[in-house]
Amino acid sequence: MKAFEGIRVLDFTHVYAGPFASYQLAVMGAEVIKIEAPYLPDMMRAEGSDPKRNAEGLGLSYCVNNQGKKAITLDISKPEGADIARQLIATADVLIENYVGAMQRFGLGPKEAHDINPQLIYCSMSGFGSDNPKQGCPAFDNVIQAFSGMMSVNGSPSQERLRVGPPLIDYGTGAQSAFSIASALFQRSRTGKGQFIEVNMVDAALMMMSPLVANAMFLESTEERVGNQPGNRPGYCVYRCEDDDIMLGAFTAKQHLALFTALGLGDLAGSVDEITPNWLTQNSKDIGQRMTKCFKSRTANDWEVHLNQFDVPAARVRDLYQMLISDQQQRASSSQHQRLCDSDLTAPIAAFKYKTDGPEFDSYCARHGEDTDSVLIELGLSQEALTYLKKMSVI
Repeated sequence: MKAFEGIRVLDFTHVYAGPFASYQLAVMGAEVIKIEAPYLPDMMRAEGSDPKRNAEGLGLSYCVNNQGKKAITLDISKPEGADIARQLIATADVLIENYVGAMQRFGLGPKEAHDINPQLIYCSMSGFGSDNPKQGCPAFDNVIQAFSGMMSVNGSPSQERLRVGPPLIDYGTGAQSAFSIASALFQRSRTGKGQFIEVNMVDAALMMMSPLVANAMFLESTEERVGNQPGNRPGYCVYRCEDDDIMLGAFTAKQHLALFTALGLGDLAGSVDEITPNWLTQNSKDIGQRMTKCFKSRTANDWEVHLNQFDVPAARVRDLYQMLISDQQQRASSSQHQRLCDSDLTAPIAAFKYKTDGPEFDSYCARHGEDTDSVLIELGLSQEALTYLKKMSVI
């Protein structure tokens, strides 16, 4: 039995953060019902590198976060639609929403929802939260990267401030939301009571920068950006090899000593005790120059294999696609990839495994409104009622 089998989730979310949160529950067995407006589907349905899929409303950017969910259409701005939403709330264990302010406008906020279903776990997601002057302001990942200070700590001092390429904050917010919901479900199993959860992207961003936040508060300033070349850690940066770059992760004294030994530079330090933070800072320039010359003698792949044999963290700086196609058959199992519907493409399902009853799907991504009739008939609506609701553009 999967962890969330028997749990029903109403997914009033769009883009990345919200859908990723509900996806994490779906992958562990929850029944997730994605609810979209009849004439305004999730914008990600039309996003991705495959134009044909985009036109079908099954863009790759959508599918990776919405596989395994039922999809219904419902216009909650109309009284009939809001009434159906209330009926669904009565049957649900979890409600997730990230349309800021919309649920409250239509009488579906946390108070109204808990009046209907006191055991409901209601999770509200937003960009800035509800306790500050930015409450209700629109936000996307890149905007929160700018607002939160994340762009100020990325890159090197000579560069313009850079955003992180992947939608890191969206996914971090989704992960925080999924964890908070899972915790609330466990709490409910003990107390029998529902919960109201607020998650915002700014707090998620700050959580992901916790060490930097602590240092900034202590220094009363932001540390200088170091990019790929921190000046006091010559074993923790990028070097150019014969053909490509390699990233080193030697951070501790023991790892630096192993690095020097692997490079044939054992004369730099005779013991772990010599390699203190002050020693690294004082000798960083000389160590870096000698290592730079050394790395140019072999390929990045050769150095990666060689250094790993000495237990030195190191990896060639790979292109994303190069990584994906390397040893793909082995990765397909270890990274829990699964084929997308009608395609040889694979996409990650989860970043973890269970020995039994772990993350997996036996269904693909539903089209816009594909499950509307079946879900509402199960709710008790007649075929005549569905016909009327379609005529009125409620579904």
